[in-house]
Amino acid sequence: MKVITSVFFLLLVLSLSSCNKGHSKTEIEAAMQQYDHLIQKMDADSISLMFTPNGDLGDQAHGRSWIKKYLSGFTNVKVLSQHSGSDSILITGDSCTQKGMYQQVTVVSPADTLKLQGTYIAHWVWSKNTGWLLSSIKTIPKN
Repeated sequence: MKVITSVFFLLLVLSLSSCNKGHSKTEIEAAMQQYDHLIQKMDADSISLMFTPNGDLGDQAHGRSWIKKYLSGFTNVKVLSQHSGSDSILITGDSCTQKGMYQQVTVVSPADTLKLQGTYIAHWVWSKNTGWLLSSIKTIPKN
């Protein structure tokens, strides 16, 4: 009986420790790299799916359908490059706050090239089914 109890206890400890996986800053960096990649492609469908169903894209759009609609309006924009770097990543359980800087080179209409840069604050939440999703991201352009 002691052997069965010991085996049961060992299995319980192992299963609980495997379920209680901590998250890493590397996961957040990878999620932001994917976001950057989709911004460069201007893939409104995929970008909107990186948000929670009620996520916020700054003050411009709330919810996936509005984010998709908002981004789909940029038909005369071509993003040549998009890069984000992290200054801080704070993970608490299944949520995260990431702060950093971004740089973007964009062509608007046929001739205007804009070099945009600034800071951002991103709030991420973990979804068992889809991984890290943005609950909000806000950019603060640098003058």
